[in-house]
Amino acid sequence: MAVKTSKDISNNIKRLDGILKRQREALKAIGLDDPEFKTTEAAIKKTVSEIKANKTSFEDAVKKEKAAKAKVDLATAKEDLAYAKASASAAEIKKAQDALNTATRDAKGKDSDGDGIPDVVDPEPNISAKKVDANKTIEDKPAADKVVADKEAANKDKPKTASELQAEALDVAAGTDFALSETLFKNIPSLNALLKRYVNEKWTPDKLRKAIRDDVWYKQNSAEIKARYVQYYNYRDMQASGQAQGTTDYEMQIEKIVASLTKRAATIGSAAASDPAALRKAAENLYITNRSEDQSFIDDFLAASIRTVGGMIGGKGTQGYSGQALTNYQELVRTARSNGFQVSDIIPGGANEQQVLQGIASGKLDINRIIQDARKLAAQGQPQYVRDLLAQGYNLDQVFAPYRQTMAAVLEIDDPNSIDLNDPLLRSAISDKGDMNVYDFKKALRKDNRWQYTEQARQDVSSATLDILRDFGFQG
Repeated sequence: MAVKTSKDISNNIKRLDGILKRQREALKAIGLDDPEFKTTEAAIKKTVSEIKANKTSFEDAVKKEKAAKAKVDLATAKEDLAYAKASASAAEIKKAQDALNTATRDAKGKDSDGDGIPDVVDPEPNISAKKVDANKTIEDKPAADKVVADKEAANKDKPKTASELQAEALDVAAGTDFALSETLFKNIPSLNALLKRYVNEKWTPDKLRKAIRDDVWYKQNSAEIKARYVQYYNYRDMQASGQAQGTTDYEMQIEKIVASLTKRAATIGSAAASDPAALRKAAENLYITNRSEDQSFIDDFLAASIRTVGGMIGGKGTQGYSGQALTNYQELVRTARSNGFQVSDIIPGGANEQQVLQGIASGKLDINRIIQDARKLAAQGQPQYVRDLLAQGYNLDQVFAPYRQTMAAVLEIDDPNSIDLNDPLLRSAISDKGDMNVYDFKKALRKDNRWQYTEQARQDVSSATLDILRDFGFQG
């Protein structure tokens, strides 16, 4: 049977006494004195004696356990009071004093729980919950308080080693305020200098925190960039030890950025991919600065490498632009020629064509604005009619196209587009008085010196000469 308390033991003894009494009364009722009953009675009495002995042992054990617990509680209360006094907090002292008083009452040697077991007596005099004067010497404090203070003073006076100070500084930096790893303090010069000063000058943690917050590198870089620096320096360490196998996150990110840059460079006509080492360096910079997804920044970087590149056609070397840069260049040439200019005439700001193409690729220049400005330039000195057409988006060659066709036919020029748009005769076709009709324009063309060298002019001269000879009777 399970016995948990002395009360359980007493109940079991009563139960056995009851059984024995009922058996005895039953036998007396029938007038028998059975030997079997005597044997049973003897066994029950023996069991009762054993249970009583066990009860005594059990009660002694409980008594010892309670005495030990009372001493522990009392010692704990004393220690709590000592720490509360050391902190010079009246509220904490009062709380600890109340706990000590309770523990002392529990250890008064009286039967406080009614189980017949006396408590342990170890009284503690009442100490007022008055705030401790911080200026008192250690001799004025209780013994427990003095022990605590002595330990703290001993630890405080013991100098820390350089390794301990460095570990302490790194713990401060790794906390939630900064989350800076040891790798950064090892590789970033300004942070490394702070770590050395913490050790050499015996800084406090608060002074280190302020110094980190004031550090230029710390203020300039976001948490994401700081994390990328950690990846970079970890890769460098692995590379130095020959363990970098292209499987780290840093290496895979760099390869991804290099591939993206190569593709984009081909699209815009940049020659950046022709230097793999420089392209990888650029990829590392984009990764570290967290700008690998900034398309505008990337285009600005790649545009700086737009230039003519060499090639081979039929065994012969060629030189020219590529990608979108080639398309933009062709558009500039077409606009210039369509308005009677050279490409250099329509380039803004005195730049060369390469700089203009770089500006267009980076978004600093708008090719549509350059084209429109070329038309405005062509409009200077033109009649209002021509200026209006140019303002509407027409080019000068479109305005004079009918007259160029007529001029090419009369002057027997194979390609009308080869006629210079600045040709005075062509320009005379349109004036402030209006545009000349085709008949009058043809008459004007025949008066031009260039017409006399045409086949039509020679035929006209021959016919006129023949008519004169006929008039004088020299021809039949």
